[in-house]
Amino acid sequence: MGRDFVVTNSSSANIGSKKRTVGRKFSIGPKAARFIAIIIFGALGLLYLTQSTQGADRSYKLRDLSSQKSQLSEQRDRLQVESSRLQSLNEIDKSINPAAADAAKMQQTGQVNYLPAN
Repeated sequence: MGRDFVVTNSSSANIGSKKRTVGRKFSIGPKAARFIAIIIFGALGLLYLTQSTQGADRSYKLRDLSSQKSQLSEQRDRLQVESSRLQSLNEIDKSINPAAADAAKMQQTGQVNYLPAN
């Protein structure tokens, strides 16, 4: 059975003692901590601004679409009233004068009279 060869940062060669393979020498100074905090707060602020502008854009689009919907529904109602009015006038005219419907058709002219040009 062979032994594993491990490179350590320890200067002792004692067998059976626990040795660290990676050193724990990592420290952050006060200026670096401030810089990191500023970076984090800036990123969070940027994230907040993008989310709030997306919400505002959606609300503008929603308002525009709802106003367009109301305009189209008003136009549909107006056209329905106009259609029923025109249909009722035609039906009244047909019921009063059934012969007038035939007379309203175009007929061939017999003689054409022109006005004199002055």
